[in-house]
Amino acid sequence: MARSALFSCVQGKDRVYIDDALLPSQDGIEIRFTGRQLNQDDHDLLMTLVFMAKNTPVGKWITVPAYAILTALGRQTGGLQYRELRADISRLAAGMVSIRNTKAKIEFIGHHLICKAAQHEISRHWVYRLDPDLRAFYGEMSHTMIDWEKRRALQGKDLARWLQLYLATHAKPFPVKTETLKELSGSRAKLLKNFRAQLRRAL
Repeated sequence: MARSALFSCVQGKDRVYIDDALLPSQDGIEIRFTGRQLNQDDHDLLMTLVFMAKNTPVGKWITVPAYAILTALGRQTGGLQYRELRADISRLAAGMVSIRNTKAKIEFIGHHLICKAAQHEISRHWVYRLDPDLRAFYGEMSHTMIDWEKRRALQGKDLARWLQLYLATHAKPFPVKTETLKELSGSRAKLLKNFRAQLRRAL
């Protein structure tokens, strides 16, 4: 997922609604998405929820205090942040992902990154479960490989955050065209030269 535009480098205010759009991704995998566009904040949240469920079989219900999720994300814990967390979890649960293995010629249609979620409004505990059919993709999320302090310091620098995850998924980085990074990151830069300048700063 980190090597695709599923979690793009756009800011929250620039989200658009996507309808069954084919997103740029690594060779051999095609990803289509329907829903409100996802970004790096959404990726952080999903990685955190997957990490918190590490000792629970995929598909089983997990109960976590909202406070624990916000704290793990490095967010404040006021009323605004609780409301934002609800909106973020709703967006992950509502978005529909279709994944096609181009080599095996098999497509898995209509999966949700979070299968279902519910919140107890008094205790503010979240109860959620992950889609068992996406087990292989959850397994690719290397929460422990990410330097979370550095990532939090990059808050608001979305291309830098996307690059951090992209590079972390490679045991040994190899040359990549600027055009490829522009596509995979979901950048909205109109001109390649503009993206190249943004890329230098992000790196």
